[in-house]
Amino acid sequence: MGAFNIFSLVFLASAFIAQSNGAINRFIPMWCVDLHALPNGPTFDSTKDVMQACVEGNTCIGFKKISDNEYRLLYALTGYTFNETSRDYYLWDKTGGKTFPNQPNELDALILFAIYPLIECPASFGIDGSLCRGLSSISVNYLMLLF
Repeated sequence: MGAFNIFSLVFLASAFIAQSNGAINRFIPMWCVDLHALPNGPTFDSTKDVMQACVEGNTCIGFKKISDNEYRLLYALTGYTFNETSRDYYLWDKTGGKTFPNQPNELDALILFAIYPLIECPASFGIDGSLCRGLSSISVNYLMLLF
């Protein structure tokens, strides 16, 4: 639990900023977290370029550092796992500052808004009646706790 609290402090203390059409978009470094997302598209040689491409495309969820000076856009987030050595993922903060009363940590709202950017079932998830079911560790019951 102590390691998670340290992660929370690092997580909240740092953010990359991109600007688009006068709007400010935050990309949060996901230290100690691997995002379950699909890398796609060309590679970029700077964080500024990859953030701008993500904001302009509007469907990406963030980006991944794939080498010292190469980055790739990420799409279709389905979940995450903790990995103490990971420093490669950056998540686009689409929460607009919104949090939920029962969210266990600061990461949950960011992940929720990245998985469901339009409050619809992501393409990589299956629809079971009125439920949206994915193959990740995030379950419908878990999401219900946040509301």
